[in-house]
Amino acid sequence: MKLLRFYVEVGGEEFDADRFALAADEQELDGAVSRTFNNSKTLKRWGLDAQVTINLAGAETPANHGGTRQWCTGLVEYAADVQTGSNLPNWLAEEAQLLDFIEQVKSKLPAVASFCVGEYFILLRLIYVTSGAGLHYSETLMRSLAEINAGLTIDHA
Repeated sequence: MKLLRFYVEVGGEEFDADRFALAADEQELDGAVSRTFNNSKTLKRWGLDAQVTINLAGAETPANHGGTRQWCTGLVEYAADVQTGSNLPNWLAEEAQLLDFIEQVKSKLPAVASFCVGEYFILLRLIYVTSGAGLHYSETLMRSLAEINAGLTIDHA
């Protein structure tokens, strides 16, 4: 499936990214505050495109500051060589690394709702080499994401 890298991003309405970053750091969860300039996503729902918009804190910040604030873990490069010596199919090796990463984040992630007023999001962002990759995941991965109220989004390099 050619997974390149992945990370978790967190944000929400009136999200206090700085306090969240400090809380994550206290839990020894590496990450950084960043800005996003697009606060709407097109999501697939039962085969249909649905435009979803969340009004995030900072959406009306002055042009010199720009964007909304969110927190992201560090980028994790997919280690294709981890599967060396095993007979695992590529998708299973990718999923094993994703599950391990989610477990590490799950045990350290501060309660996002405590740093927002209103809606929030937690997304596992996957970056693949080519389009069309990464469209099928196991129930185990989806259940693991659901345990931290996280969604999944896929980008292509």
